[in-house]
Amino acid sequence: MMPVSRLQWWLLVAGGHTLTVLFFLGWFALARFFPPPSPELSAEQITARYVEDRDGIRLGATLMFASFALWAGWGAVIIAWVWRRISGGRVLAIAMTISLTIAEMVGVLCAFFWAMAAFRPGEVGVDITMTLNDAGWLMFVLPWPPWSFLCGCLAVAILRDRSEDPTFPRWVAYISLLTALLFVPAGLPLFFKGTEMAYDGALGMFVPFIVFFVWVESTTWAMGRRLETEDPDDPSIRSFPRSEEVLP
Repeated sequence: MMPVSRLQWWLLVAGGHTLTVLFFLGWFALARFFPPPSPELSAEQITARYVEDRDGIRLGATLMFASFALWAGWGAVIIAWVWRRISGGRVLAIAMTISLTIAEMVGVLCAFFWAMAAFRPGEVGVDITMTLNDAGWLMFVLPWPPWSFLCGCLAVAILRDRSEDPTFPRWVAYISLLTALLFVPAGLPLFFKGTEMAYDGALGMFVPFIVFFVWVESTTWAMGRRLETEDPDDPSIRSFPRSEEVLP
Protein backbone atom coordinates (compact mmCIF):
# COMPACT_ATOMS: atom_id res chain seq x y z
CA MET A 1 0.00 0.00 0.00
CA MET A 2 1.36 3.42 -0.95
CA PRO A 3 2.36 5.57 2.06
CA VAL A 4 0.05 8.50 2.71
CA SER A 5 2.84 11.03 2.18
CA ARG A 6 3.74 9.62 -1.25
CA LEU A 7 0.07 9.44 -2.25
CA GLN A 8 -0.30 13.09 -1.31
CA TRP A 9 2.66 14.05 -3.49
CA TRP A 10 1.34 11.88 -6.33
CA LEU A 11 -1.99 13.72 -6.26
CA LEU A 12 -0.32 17.14 -6.30
CA VAL A 13 1.99 16.15 -9.14
CA ALA A 14 -0.91 14.69 -11.12
CA GLY A 15 -2.50 18.11 -10.75
CA GLY A 16 -0.13 19.23 -13.51
CA HIS A 17 -1.98 17.06 -16.02
CA THR A 18 -5.35 17.91 -14.49
CA LEU A 19 -4.80 21.66 -14.62
CA THR A 20 -3.92 21.38 -18.32
CA VAL A 21 -7.13 19.47 -19.03
CA LEU A 22 -9.30 21.84 -16.99
CA PHE A 23 -7.77 24.93 -18.55
CA PHE A 24 -8.25 23.69 -22.10
CA LEU A 25 -11.82 22.60 -21.38
CA GLY A 26 -12.58 26.05 -20.00
CA TRP A 27 -10.54 28.16 -22.41
CA PHE A 28 -11.03 26.21 -25.61
CA ALA A 29 -14.21 24.13 -25.38
CA LEU A 30 -16.50 26.30 -23.24
CA ALA A 31 -15.29 29.90 -23.61
CA ARG A 32 -14.32 29.26 -27.25
CA PHE A 33 -11.32 31.56 -26.95
CA PHE A 34 -9.65 29.96 -29.96
CA PRO A 35 -9.02 32.01 -31.91
CA PRO A 36 -8.83 34.94 -29.49
CA PRO A 37 -10.85 38.02 -30.46
CA SER A 38 -8.72 40.43 -32.45
CA PRO A 39 -7.76 43.67 -30.67
CA GLU A 40 -8.81 45.40 -33.87
CA LEU A 41 -12.47 44.44 -33.42
CA SER A 42 -14.86 47.24 -32.52
CA ALA A 43 -16.49 47.50 -29.10
CA GLU A 44 -19.78 46.41 -30.64
CA GLN A 45 -18.20 43.30 -32.17
CA ILE A 46 -16.51 42.36 -28.91
CA THR A 47 -19.74 42.82 -26.99
CA ALA A 48 -21.66 40.71 -29.51
CA ARG A 49 -19.24 37.85 -28.99
CA TYR A 50 -19.69 38.01 -25.20
CA VAL A 51 -23.47 38.16 -25.57
CA GLU A 52 -23.43 35.11 -27.84
CA ASP A 53 -21.06 33.05 -25.68
CA ARG A 54 -22.07 34.44 -22.29
CA ASP A 55 -22.77 31.14 -20.50
CA GLY A 56 -19.83 29.34 -22.07
CA ILE A 57 -17.41 32.06 -21.00
CA ARG A 58 -18.78 32.02 -17.45
CA LEU A 59 -18.45 28.24 -17.19
CA GLY A 60 -15.06 28.35 -18.87
CA ALA A 61 -13.80 30.97 -16.42
CA THR A 62 -14.97 28.76 -13.54
CA LEU A 63 -12.90 25.84 -14.84
CA MET A 64 -9.93 28.14 -15.33
CA PHE A 65 -10.20 29.25 -11.69
CA ALA A 66 -10.07 25.58 -10.66
CA SER A 67 -7.07 24.90 -12.91
CA PHE A 68 -5.04 27.66 -11.29
CA ALA A 69 -5.82 26.27 -7.84
CA LEU A 70 -4.16 23.02 -8.94
CA TRP A 71 -1.22 25.01 -10.31
CA ALA A 72 -0.46 26.13 -6.73
CA GLY A 73 -0.20 22.56 -5.42
CA TRP A 74 1.82 21.40 -8.43
CA GLY A 75 4.28 24.26 -8.03
CA ALA A 76 4.57 23.59 -4.29
CA VAL A 77 5.93 20.11 -5.02
CA ILE A 78 8.67 21.52 -7.25
CA ILE A 79 9.58 24.14 -4.64
CA ALA A 80 9.68 21.54 -1.87
CA TRP A 81 12.04 19.36 -3.90
CA VAL A 82 14.33 22.31 -4.62
CA TRP A 83 14.31 23.28 -0.93
CA ARG A 84 15.24 19.78 0.27
CA ARG A 85 17.52 18.46 -2.41
CA ILE A 86 19.63 21.26 -3.84
CA SER A 87 22.61 22.81 -2.10
CA GLY A 88 21.70 26.47 -1.63
CA GLY A 89 18.21 25.60 -2.79
CA ARG A 90 16.42 27.43 -0.02
CA VAL A 91 17.07 30.85 -1.53
CA LEU A 92 15.94 29.59 -4.93
CA ALA A 93 12.88 28.00 -3.35
CA ILE A 94 11.88 31.28 -1.68
CA ALA A 95 12.33 33.17 -4.95
CA MET A 96 10.25 30.54 -6.75
CA THR A 97 7.53 30.79 -4.10
CA ILE A 98 7.23 34.55 -4.63
CA SER A 99 7.16 34.12 -8.41
CA LEU A 100 4.58 31.34 -8.15
CA THR A 101 2.36 33.54 -5.98
CA ILE A 102 2.48 36.37 -8.50
CA ALA A 103 1.88 33.99 -11.41
CA GLU A 104 -1.07 32.44 -9.59
CA MET A 105 -2.72 35.82 -9.11
CA VAL A 106 -2.08 36.75 -12.76
CA GLY A 107 -3.85 33.60 -13.91
CA VAL A 108 -6.81 34.15 -11.62
CA LEU A 109 -7.16 37.77 -12.73
CA CYS A 110 -7.23 36.76 -16.41
CA ALA A 111 -10.24 34.53 -15.83
CA PHE A 112 -11.77 37.14 -13.54
CA PHE A 113 -11.73 39.87 -16.20
CA TRP A 114 -13.22 37.52 -18.80
CA ALA A 115 -15.91 36.48 -16.32
CA MET A 116 -16.69 40.13 -15.57
CA ALA A 117 -16.99 40.91 -19.28
CA ALA A 118 -19.49 38.02 -19.59
CA PHE A 119 -21.49 39.11 -16.53
CA ARG A 120 -23.48 41.97 -18.11
CA PRO A 121 -22.69 42.07 -21.84
CA GLY A 122 -25.30 44.16 -23.63
CA GLU A 123 -26.51 45.64 -20.34
CA VAL A 124 -23.51 47.94 -19.80
CA GLY A 125 -21.75 50.16 -22.29
CA VAL A 126 -19.90 48.35 -25.05
CA ASP A 127 -16.74 50.27 -24.08
CA ILE A 128 -16.85 48.65 -20.64
CA THR A 129 -17.12 45.16 -22.11
CA MET A 130 -14.28 45.87 -24.54
CA THR A 131 -12.08 47.21 -21.73
CA LEU A 132 -12.68 44.13 -19.57
CA ASN A 133 -11.94 41.91 -22.58
CA ASP A 134 -8.68 43.76 -23.25
CA ALA A 135 -7.78 43.58 -19.56
CA GLY A 136 -8.20 39.81 -19.57
CA TRP A 137 -6.13 39.22 -22.69
CA LEU A 138 -3.38 41.67 -21.80
CA MET A 139 -3.18 40.22 -18.29
CA PHE A 140 -2.91 36.79 -19.93
CA VAL A 141 0.25 37.67 -21.84
CA LEU A 142 1.98 40.81 -20.51
CA PRO A 143 3.09 39.66 -17.01
CA TRP A 144 5.61 37.18 -18.44
CA PRO A 145 8.60 38.06 -16.18
CA PRO A 146 7.40 36.13 -13.08
CA TRP A 147 6.85 33.03 -15.22
CA SER A 148 10.27 33.38 -16.85
CA PHE A 149 11.91 33.92 -13.48
CA LEU A 150 10.21 30.82 -12.07
CA CYS A 151 11.42 28.70 -14.97
CA GLY A 152 14.89 30.21 -14.73
CA CYS A 153 15.17 29.43 -11.01
CA LEU A 154 14.14 25.83 -11.63
CA ALA A 155 16.75 25.51 -14.38
CA VAL A 156 19.48 26.90 -12.10
CA ALA A 157 18.47 24.52 -9.30
CA ILE A 158 18.59 21.49 -11.61
CA LEU A 159 21.95 22.44 -13.13
CA ARG A 160 23.40 22.92 -9.63
CA ASP A 161 22.30 19.45 -8.53
CA ARG A 162 25.53 17.47 -8.78
CA SER A 163 24.31 14.45 -6.84
CA GLU A 164 24.69 10.96 -8.24
CA ASP A 165 20.91 10.59 -8.35
CA PRO A 166 19.51 14.03 -9.25
CA THR A 167 15.84 14.75 -8.64
CA PHE A 168 15.21 16.18 -12.10
CA PRO A 169 16.89 15.10 -15.35
CA ARG A 170 18.95 17.86 -16.92
CA TRP A 171 16.69 18.06 -19.96
CA VAL A 172 14.05 19.63 -17.69
CA ALA A 173 16.51 22.47 -17.05
CA TYR A 174 17.01 23.03 -20.77
CA ILE A 175 13.25 23.05 -21.40
CA SER A 176 12.84 25.48 -18.51
CA LEU A 177 15.47 27.83 -19.95
CA LEU A 178 13.89 27.67 -23.40
CA THR A 179 10.48 28.35 -21.87
CA ALA A 180 11.80 31.37 -19.97
CA LEU A 181 13.23 32.75 -23.21
CA LEU A 182 10.14 32.10 -25.33
CA PHE A 183 7.92 33.88 -22.81
CA VAL A 184 9.57 37.19 -23.74
CA PRO A 185 7.47 37.84 -26.91
CA ALA A 186 4.39 37.86 -24.67
CA GLY A 187 5.28 41.47 -23.88
CA LEU A 188 4.74 42.56 -27.49
CA PRO A 189 0.89 42.76 -27.55
CA LEU A 190 1.04 46.00 -25.56
CA PHE A 191 2.59 47.67 -28.61
CA PHE A 192 0.95 45.91 -31.56
CA LYS A 193 -2.56 45.30 -32.91
CA GLY A 194 -3.53 43.34 -35.99
CA THR A 195 -0.15 41.62 -36.42
CA GLU A 196 1.41 38.32 -35.35
CA MET A 197 2.73 40.21 -32.31
CA ALA A 198 -0.76 41.11 -31.02
CA TYR A 199 -2.58 39.12 -28.36
CA ASP A 200 -4.29 37.05 -31.04
CA GLY A 201 -1.07 36.46 -33.01
CA ALA A 202 1.36 33.59 -33.27
CA LEU A 203 4.29 35.38 -31.65
CA GLY A 204 2.45 37.49 -29.11
CA MET A 205 0.12 34.73 -27.93
CA PHE A 206 0.56 31.20 -29.21
CA VAL A 207 4.32 30.70 -28.94
CA PRO A 208 4.35 31.54 -25.18
CA PHE A 209 1.03 29.74 -24.71
CA ILE A 210 2.14 26.46 -26.29
CA VAL A 211 5.60 26.43 -24.75
CA PHE A 212 4.10 26.98 -21.28
CA PHE A 213 1.98 23.85 -21.45
CA VAL A 214 4.83 21.84 -22.99
CA TRP A 215 6.89 22.86 -19.95
CA VAL A 216 4.12 21.94 -17.50
CA GLU A 217 3.52 18.53 -19.07
CA SER A 218 7.20 17.62 -19.41
CA THR A 219 8.00 18.68 -15.85
CA THR A 220 4.98 16.79 -14.55
CA TRP A 221 6.12 13.66 -16.38
CA ALA A 222 9.61 13.99 -14.89
CA MET A 223 8.23 14.42 -11.37
CA GLY A 224 5.95 11.42 -11.79
CA ARG A 225 8.89 9.24 -12.85
CA ARG A 226 10.83 10.43 -9.80
CA LEU A 227 8.04 9.49 -7.42
CA GLU A 228 8.17 5.92 -8.72
CA THR A 229 11.51 5.43 -6.97
CA GLU A 230 11.69 8.08 -4.26
CA ASP A 231 9.88 8.54 -0.97
CA PRO A 232 9.65 12.34 -0.75
CA ASP A 233 9.64 12.25 3.05
CA ASP A 234 12.72 10.05 3.41
CA PRO A 235 15.30 12.19 5.28
CA SER A 236 18.19 10.12 3.90
CA ILE A 237 17.78 11.35 0.31
CA ARG A 238 19.20 14.82 0.81
CA SER A 239 21.83 15.60 -1.81
CA PHE A 240 23.76 17.90 0.50
CA PRO A 241 24.90 17.38 4.12
CA ARG A 242 23.12 18.89 7.06
CA SER A 243 24.94 21.73 8.76
CA GLU A 244 25.79 19.59 11.77
CA GLU A 245 27.34 16.97 9.49
CA VAL A 246 29.99 19.35 8.15
CA LEU A 247 31.01 20.81 11.51
CA PRO A 248 34.38 19.63 12.83
